[in-house]
Amino acid sequence: MNKNLIFTLLSTIFIFSACSTDFELEAEWKDIPIVYSFLSVQDTAHYVRVEKAFLEPGGNALEIAKVTDSIYYQNLTVELENLTTNQTFVMERVDGSGEGYPKEEGIFANEPNVLYKLRASQVPFGEGDSIRLVLYRGDEVEPATAELAVVGEIEASRFSPPARITTTRFGSPVQIAWTPDEHARIFDLRFVFNYLERLPGEAGFSPKSAVWVINRSVTIPDGNNSTLTYEAGWESFYQALATQISAVEGAERVFESMDLAITGAGEALYQFVRVSRANIGITSAQSTPTYSNVEGGLGIATSRYTTVRQGIVLDREALDSLRTGIYTKNLGFE
Repeated sequence: MNKNLIFTLLSTIFIFSACSTDFELEAEWKDIPIVYSFLSVQDTAHYVRVEKAFLEPGGNALEIAKVTDSIYYQNLTVELENLTTNQTFVMERVDGSGEGYPKEEGIFANEPNVLYKLRASQVPFGEGDSIRLVLYRGDEVEPATAELAVVGEIEASRFSPPARITTTRFGSPVQIAWTPDEHARIFDLRFVFNYLERLPGEAGFSPKSAVWVINRSVTIPDGNNSTLTYEAGWESFYQALATQISAVEGAERVFESMDLAITGAGEALYQFVRVSRANIGITSAQSTPTYSNVEGGLGIATSRYTTVRQGIVLDREALDSLRTGIYTKNLGFE
């Protein structure tokens, strides 16, 4: 699996609110599966994270979160069904830490980091296939399900931006263009800035990189699957470099190239972002709405695809701006 791609949403927010001071804080116990998965035809292995959320009557939520049995199912079967080919596969329970995906430190138990896995060679699916995840928690419990369409190839324009960028002045925007797959609804746009660095006392140059996140959630207007364009200001490019590359006296740095990465995700993530945004601002309601495409549970199961256009270079004028600009003049670029 490509570890540079988006893998999962890392947090779920639960908000309890009431309009009266006379209410019951702890409701009747209810087993709620929480599901996260971003499937991709580009991965060598597919993963699904499944946890459970509940507050036991009289319990301390912060203490319960540290108990592995409280957040993971011990007898859960996760199946992946390809509805297009009528094939069903049982996913293997694994420890994500052993797979190269350690869980971040926090209030929840992080060892083991339970995931459910299928190797891509075991479960062939193609662009546009319909996939259903099914979670079986026992004979007397209705299975939770989630359906998604597999996102296919995203075609980046060879001309926007051009392969050689001549100017990066603050007032001159960069235009990005791409043609989306029909199942992609929301996009993450970013440049990876590649350079060589030699710090004082070092014998040679080392390859380094910094990331300019242009926009994490560019959306497609309904019914529009034609070429999309997005403009970004170069000032934020220099600001991103200044926040990630430290000014070190005597440092030598040489620009090499930039890579444009466009990641598209499916309908579920688009709806999640749309619903979340709808309740932000001065007119927002007291409670935040929650979007989920998991029937019988909560969470997001969707698909994604990443296209990387490599080898974009900066021309002489653009390199001069990198050397002398107000944000990057102290970074030591030659």
